[in-house]
Amino acid sequence: MRLAVSVFCFFILFACQSTNPQNQVIEEDKMIEIMADVYVLEMHYQKKYGAPVQYKKPLDRALKTLFTSHGISRDSYERSFTYYASKHEQFIHMNEEVIQRYNAELLEK
Repeated sequence: MRLAVSVFCFFILFACQSTNPQNQVIEEDKMIEIMADVYVLEMHYQKKYGAPVQYKKPLDRALKTLFTSHGISRDSYERSFTYYASKHEQFIHMNEEVIQRYNAELLEK
């Protein structure tokens, strides 16, 4: 009986957790910074290797390191990317910000 009550309580606690996707989404400014880094990595590997089949594994390793340096997981990035991509106007704004940051870096060099 005690086990049944414990299992029931566990399920109640689990069910009461927030499922609001906004709580699980990376903050917009941080997401823009991470997206910029991801895009640069992707461009580098695409330019260096050409075909995705040739650079998938090295890119995955580089992305894992990048996500770790930002203190996030790949799953968190992908979930956040999907969330922002579903908000078309906001996603366009974020991508424009990524381009502006990249252009500013080029001008500094």
